[in-house]
Amino acid sequence: MNVLFIPISQNAKTGPIPASIVERASCWPGCALYENGCYAEAGALAMHWDRVSRGLAGGSWSEFCAKVAALRPRRLWRYAQAGDLPGYGPQIDGTPLGELVAANAGKNVIAFTHKPVLGDNAVAVENRRLIAAAIKAGFTINLSADNPAHADRLAELGIAPVVTVLARDYARRTVRHRFKRRRDEWAETIGEWRDRTASLPRYTPAGRRIAVCPATYSDATCKTCGACARVRDAVIGFPAHGAWRQVEAAMAARDVPAEETWAFREHRTMAEVVAEGTVAA
Repeated sequence: MNVLFIPISQNAKTGPIPASIVERASCWPGCALYENGCYAEAGALAMHWDRVSRGLAGGSWSEFCAKVAALRPRRLWRYAQAGDLPGYGPQIDGTPLGELVAANAGKNVIAFTHKPVLGDNAVAVENRRLIAAAIKAGFTINLSADNPAHADRLAELGIAPVVTVLARDYARRTVRHRFKRRRDEWAETIGEWRDRTASLPRYTPAGRRIAVCPATYSDATCKTCGACARVRDAVIGFPAHGAWRQVEAAMAARDVPAEETWAFREHRTMAEVVAEGTVAA
């Protein structure tokens, strides 16, 4: 499997940390965002991903693992800015994953997967086993949910931390720049963002707390935050970005009946929680 190791990422959202891009064949075509709004399919990242996928950039898996092993202890790095865990299509290949887990020993990795883990079919069962073993060995893998309802189903597995896509409205409004070496500029103050989003749900349908990624409303980066490199109970939410209208449509269509919103407005909002706390005090 071809993979590109980037010693220092130029991506403004990750910050200056090591990162990687894995060939497109690692992605599961059953992913709701596959050729349907995935952020890696647009902009500068898409160009780099295409080169890696065609073998014009990057190198072998063993070379990649050697570079990961050479990182200093406790170094934070981002696995697969584009691409997924090793293995073609839905399956995780345990051999290269094991090699990477061993190379990562003593480091702090941020990794995500959209590989299938739900259900009793052999692929999902084996994927769950491999992910749980990797996390136990110190390689943090986040299960990527299509929406908050899906996040609950993934969290109920009890094997890994979970992240989810959120509606675009959760993000602080910006003046966007095409290439991410330059950060987007805020189009509203932090106070205006908080007031505007106060009515948006901060819990999943089952009551799990949703923590909105701070890079979407502040100057935080993966380097300064690092929450996705830790096992945790909270579900980290990423507001739809890139081709966000297409993303929202894909996410809403996956598990929510037609004509029903997946924002779960029947749940208590953050403003209601604060108000109840004030009254109780």
